Parts: sequence; structure tokens; C-alpha cells
Amino acid sequence: MTMKIEPRSGRLVRVRTTQHVELTGFLAPAPAADAPLLISLHGLSGNFDTSFTFDFLQSPDLAGVHLLSIGCSGHGNIAMSRVGAEPAYRLTGSAFEYFDDCVADLAAWMDFAAQSHGGPIVLMGHSLGASKILRYAAATADARVRGLVLASAADLRGAFFALHGEEKAAAFLAQARQLVDAGQGRVLMGEDCVLGLLRQRISAQTLLDRFEEGRPADTFDFHGRRSPQAFRDLSAITAPILSLYGSEGEIVGTAGVRGAIELLRGHATSALSFSSAVLGGNHWYAGHEIEAAAVIANWLAGHVRDTREHHD
Repeated sequence: MTMKIEPRSGRLVRVRTTQHVELTGFLAPAPAADAPLLISLHGLSGNFDTSFTFDFLQSPDLAGVHLLSIGCSGHGNIAMSRVGAEPAYRLTGSAFEYFDDCVADLAAWMDFAAQSHGGPIVLMGHSLGASKILRYAAATADARVRGLVLASAADLRGAFFALHGEEKAAAFLAQARQLVDAGQGRVLMGEDCVLGLLRQRISAQTLLDRFEEGRPADTFDFHGRRSPQAFRDLSAITAPILSLYGSEGEIVGTAGVRGAIELLRGHATSALSFSSAVLGGNHWYAGHEIEAAAVIANWLAGHVRDTREHHD
């Protein structure tokens, strides 16, 4: 078993999106300027300090990789961010976000990474973050993205309907539609309308944006829903892909972890390569974070080429 090393030092960094949102991240540089840079995006209601990212800073296998753990417009469940042409604090977070905000968020971080580092850039997204990095890569066809790590990719729409049942979930969506049509989209749904493993709160506008049929956020279908939207973004990806899951507590519905991986593999039809690993631990790889870091490092070494070599 790989032992942890002393945590690497780094610094807080900040970017500003084209939507005038300030975002904060933590950058831990590697010794070589042209080393790969791994941008790690958190999942639902998370932030740049998601638990396993600290363990990555203690990984000897990732010591030669620039690590940039980032926040996005949907950090926290109900949080504060500075927003606007003249920045002022506003109530934000996953309860109020729109899924496609991820495009502007990730564009700002990609620009920061490309301007400050010369090596290949890889996007890693955890849970909802996996959907977001796919959305960004598919929507922009950004050639600077040299690989994607889908960490615990989740069928959140399927999980929401499974949690509440078809009838109740449909009633929540109808209620949210009424609120949005009345100009009250930022109103929080009732305490019985929750989502995710931690049962987070959500506003009317975000409920529709996340779970109404045909929305871009419906990225994966592991519940056999026959979603016409799911996997579209995945099928457009040409860069190498690594899929990671824990062995328990994953949001993969009836497919199970192995079934989810095979669905991802089957739809990654344009990817240069598709690799996968099932780790010990849960949705956050608790107790197996260093194992996750080693898998990522080995994949980077074997599948992610320098920018000058890719797409010749």
C-alpha cells in the first residue's frame, strides 16, 4: 500500500467568469512547469476542499502533477459568492444554480490553467462534477482538454425519481413550474423535496433545470429510463476517459457500478481510449483516497500525451 507523504503546499487562486462570478480554487504546483495539470471539480454542494482532494496532496504518485482543486457557481448548498460587474455578495450555491453555468465556470479555470502552465490539462469531475466536465468538453470542443476523469458519475435525475417515486417527483416538478412561471424561481422547495445522498435543498428554478425531461443536466441514465438526452455529451468526447467508482454507495441505480461502467464505455464511442477502475470505499473513496490518486497517476502516465503530440 502506498504511504502518504507530507501535504504539498500551494496557494489560493481566484478567477472571474464571463458571467461576473468570482470563483476560488487551490493550486499545488508540481516541480516541472510542463507537467500535467489536473483540474478537480467537486460534486453537488461541494467545494474545492472536497475530502479526497486533501489526500491527493499527500499522494507520492501525484507529486509530479499540478493539482488545481476548484470551486464553481454551485459550491455549497446555500452559500455566498461575489457576483456582478461591481462585485457584491449574493446568495448562491447548488440550491440556485443552473447546470449550464458550468460552461462559463470551467472556461475561466481552463483559461487560468492554460495561461499559467505549459503541460496537458485534464479535467476531473466528481459526481455532478462529472456531468459538468462532460458538458463543458462537449459544448466547447476545447482542444486544451487532454483527458477527462469521470469520478463517481451519477444518474441524479434517476435517483431523484427513485427517491420520491414517479408521482411525487412529477408533483414537485409541476409545483416548481408554477413558481417559476410566477417569477418566484429562487423560492426553495419544501423540506420534503430534497436530492442527493445528503438530502440537499433546491430552488424551483434549479429543480426544473436539473430534472425536467430533456434538460442538458440529464447526462447519464443508469436506471433504464431510456432517456433521449443521456450520454449525448459523452458520445462527443474525443479525449481519453478514465471512469472511477467506489465499491459502495454510488448513485448508479439498477445498473450497479459494473453496469454503469459498461454503459459509459458503450457510449464513449469517440474517445481516444476508455479506462476504468473500481476502488474500495464509498462515493468519496473514504479510506481509499491514496489508491484513487495512484490509479489517476498511472492513467495520466499511460494515456494523456503532451499537447504537442495530441491530435497531430
